[in-house]
Amino acid sequence: MTEGTTLWRQNAYSAVVGIAGCLVALYGLPSLRHENGWLVAAMAVIACLLESLPIPLRQAQASLLPAIIIALVGLGGLEPAMVCGMLAACAAPLFLRTWDSVIVLFNAGQYALSTCALWLVLHALHPLPIVSVHAIVLFDLAVGSLVFLVVNHLLVHTLQWLRGNLLPSSIVSALVTDAANLALCLPFAVLVLALAPDNVWFEPIVMLPLAMLAYMLRAHRQTLDLQMIHEATTKLATEFDIRAIAAEAAILTRRMTLADCVVVFLIDNEHNALVPMAVYPQAYDHLFDKNGWPEEEGGVIWKTIHHRDPVHIPDVRKDARVRILGDHPTFLSMAIFPMHAHLKAHGAIVCYAKRPRAFAHVHQYMDTLSNQVSVLLENAKLYQELQERTFRDEATGLFNYRYFYEELAKRVQTSVTENRPVSVLIADVDFFKKFNDTYGHLAGDVVLREVGRLLQRHAGAQGIAARYGGEEFAVLIWANAEEAYRIAEQIRQEVSRLAVEFHGYHLQGISVSVGVATCPDHSVSDRDLLLKADSAMYWGAKQRGRNRTAMYAPEFDTQLFVDSLTSLYTHHFVNIRIRDDMMQGVTKWGVICIDLNQFGKVNAGFGFDVGDAVLRQVGVLVRQCLRHTELACRYGGDEILIVLPDVAETELAGVCDRVVNAIEQHRYVVSDNVVFSMRTTATYCVFEDVADGPDLFNRVAEMFAQLSTASEQTMA
Repeated sequence: MTEGTTLWRQNAYSAVVGIAGCLVALYGLPSLRHENGWLVAAMAVIACLLESLPIPLRQAQASLLPAIIIALVGLGGLEPAMVCGMLAACAAPLFLRTWDSVIVLFNAGQYALSTCALWLVLHALHPLPIVSVHAIVLFDLAVGSLVFLVVNHLLVHTLQWLRGNLLPSSIVSALVTDAANLALCLPFAVLVLALAPDNVWFEPIVMLPLAMLAYMLRAHRQTLDLQMIHEATTKLATEFDIRAIAAEAAILTRRMTLADCVVVFLIDNEHNALVPMAVYPQAYDHLFDKNGWPEEEGGVIWKTIHHRDPVHIPDVRKDARVRILGDHPTFLSMAIFPMHAHLKAHGAIVCYAKRPRAFAHVHQYMDTLSNQVSVLLENAKLYQELQERTFRDEATGLFNYRYFYEELAKRVQTSVTENRPVSVLIADVDFFKKFNDTYGHLAGDVVLREVGRLLQRHAGAQGIAARYGGEEFAVLIWANAEEAYRIAEQIRQEVSRLAVEFHGYHLQGISVSVGVATCPDHSVSDRDLLLKADSAMYWGAKQRGRNRTAMYAPEFDTQLFVDSLTSLYTHHFVNIRIRDDMMQGVTKWGVICIDLNQFGKVNAGFGFDVGDAVLRQVGVLVRQCLRHTELACRYGGDEILIVLPDVAETELAGVCDRVVNAIEQHRYVVSDNVVFSMRTTATYCVFEDVADGPDLFNRVAEMFAQLSTASEQTMA
């Protein structure tokens, strides 16, 4: 059956039912002159009021109008009952602003025909009008009401059958609902009949509480829906996963609307497209393109989001705004509820049904839900932006070491559980301090950003690239040892060819030393794996000539923690310890920077052996002045870095004086006839609220740069 034929049959059937009902009513219209005009008019007003107060029942609405019809038929007034029903069918759509000529004609006709069926049954079972109420009368009224119900549903379901969307489950559900509705109507109709015929003027007043009951049931239904929304949104108030919020919104929407399918579309601002973030039930997931619909392609959903008002599409086949894919659409009706919060569009909740005209009565509470979900999505996006900033290094745009640690722990656990290799790459920019000294820190920042972009590209969508230290980077990739080494070599080679533009200059000669370790080959512990990658970088690449790639080997372990010359900690070990303490919440750090004055002259005048001997003695002196919680390392050739967690400035000043005095007062014996003393330039500072490791080491670099300038001025 073609679409045009189906639509013609629907309209023709609706017209036949409407005209037949009107003809029957017109036939009996002359009899109205024998009726009590005041009673008919009062009952007609109440009938219109009841029809205008429908009780929302998800995809349909129930009306208490049958109470008026049953009461008037019981009083012997077939014609007044038909007129009241038809007037109510015409007046309510005007009041509710849902006028559709074909639907109004059909509703008026089916009320008239159903009323005739009710009258015929009651007339056959009991003489009309009913003058007294007893058990047999109650039984007859119940039978007549059921006939009224069956005829009414027969007419309605025939129309649905002509539309091609008649479902057995919907027939049963509708019959049960309307049967319960009639159970509310019958007591009022019986009360009216019990008052007749002596209390005619009091009968309309008896029906007025029915209008109050309809209003209360309507309010109760809306309260339940709002309570359901409130409970769901309260539960989601602490949820900041956008996908989880969308999924819960889709499930709740389907419960409220009984839609065949609900899709939560979110706007992807980066690609300016509507992306289906959640589809429920998931059996319909394949119908929606995961890449979304670009705005330039248009469509009714985009238009609704821009216009901001909900849209109900009774039949998608007759709405030119709908983009129908294929000759036979899966869904025939839609309801679109745009989501906006604080003047910002977030997307839309879209309900789909396989039958036309499925969502005519869901606007009032779905508007509330879409508004609440909009706020939840905006809060989730703001939270994710905040999290993104928390986990991002400002200088390079890469993830910071905190995020890297979390991901490392997760992926190592997954690697062990699923037997899936994961590798860590540690890359350190060679001679970066000299690069900063030569070109300045701004140029150094540009170099770090370019190296970071290169690392991010090689990490890919599934990998993690992070700034691990001042000029150190870490990359986490799903790869075995061989593949990880190949990627590390590609990174090293591309960095060596890197040319960075800075203020018109081409900065070249950049190189990195890269260390690689793989889980489970080298370790099944996240921290141990990181240490081994760090060890491979420092001892396998950095200490063997730089601009190299090294895979972890057990021989590197003994060299990881202690500097072989000074016996102080290595810079990398201090770096790792600081990060660990920061993960435990330490944000206050005291830093002491010490420079040995004119140390280059010692090497030049006495040889490097003498210089090394002096550094060994300096290392011993520094270790003797510090406690085990105070970290010290050789920062450069003749520079000493001391870092203390959670220290007061007075205590830090005391430590600095103690170390400086020990170095300057010591007599350095390097041979039988060579003994001399050393002078130092030192500075210290306590940093509050240190954000992360790179932040601290950036400040350390600035302190040593200032110290170097001061040392040169002293020598001058």
